Amino acid sequence: MLLIGLRYHAYTDGIAAEFERMGFAVTYHEVQPRSLQFQLVRRLWPSRYRRMLDRHHRAIIAAEQNRHYDFVVFIQAHQVSVENLQTLRHQHAGARFVLYNWDSIYTHDYRPVMHVFDRVFTFDKADASALGIGYLPLFCLRSLQAMRTVPPSEGAVYCIGNVATAPRYLAVRAFAAYCRANGIAFYTHMTCSVYAFYLLLRQGIFPRGVTFFPISGKRAHDMIARSVAVFDFANHRQSGYTMRLIENLCMDRKIITNNENVLQEAFYSPDRIHTYRDLDFSGVKTFLARGLEGGVDAIEAYHIQNFVRRLID
Repeated sequence: MLLIGLRYHAYTDGIAAEFERMGFAVTYHEVQPRSLQFQLVRRLWPSRYRRMLDRHHRAIIAAEQNRHYDFVVFIQAHQVSVENLQTLRHQHAGARFVLYNWDSIYTHDYRPVMHVFDRVFTFDKADASALGIGYLPLFCLRSLQAMRTVPPSEGAVYCIGNVATAPRYLAVRAFAAYCRANGIAFYTHMTCSVYAFYLLLRQGIFPRGVTFFPISGKRAHDMIARSVAVFDFANHRQSGYTMRLIENLCMDRKIITNNENVLQEAFYSPDRIHTYRDLDFSGVKTFLARGLEGGVDAIEAYHIQNFVRRLID
């Protein structure tokens, strides 16, 4: 298998590891390098960045041209030109090409490259319906599946995530204020890129309580072990469920989310999921005090083991 994707936390490495468990010999390449050089050029010289990215993709194509693959799997492909994708497809005509998107078309429009692939999946149910492609929700890594057997040591709420936009930052700050006013422990680790920090400053927001560094595995484990619930703020332009929501569903944590699509899901129950609108958190304290009244049927469907099987089945 040739796997080309965005290296995002431990998720893409986790996908590669699952394919290897299935018996594949996996060759992995980054679709969008995250080196400091690439990041700076991306922000300062967009046209030069496009040329750098094209050269990076052509180097991958050249390195793999004489190898045989049964599957070529992309985790996002909007970064790759149609010409480069078609060249790769021509070189590996016997392989099955699969694309997975964990952003909606409003965030990254992958429609221009869809025709190159045999199968296309998205985490966004609305996009799947509109485009006639496969709907495949996100997944829970094996390391977090084990947390289902670790009961919360406190009645706290936690949030681990990226501060990419002002609405998300302001939502976390508003929820923190609600928790302080209601005596609820709220633990956060909000990562912010230098560029996102700069954009917030330009909007008149001085970000507090954020860090430029990713959370360690130990600290994330400790926060989850303390907490009975997670705070989730989803992008309003995406109907897909965040990794945060899926992971906590699998870990038997309560979920506080603004994504009202969950109300239509088989896994929804009012003891497990609380939805809020327009930063109105009334009812959260009562929700946290309520015990879980049952498990989630077919929770294994959201495990990474089944996610990778559905990608290539």
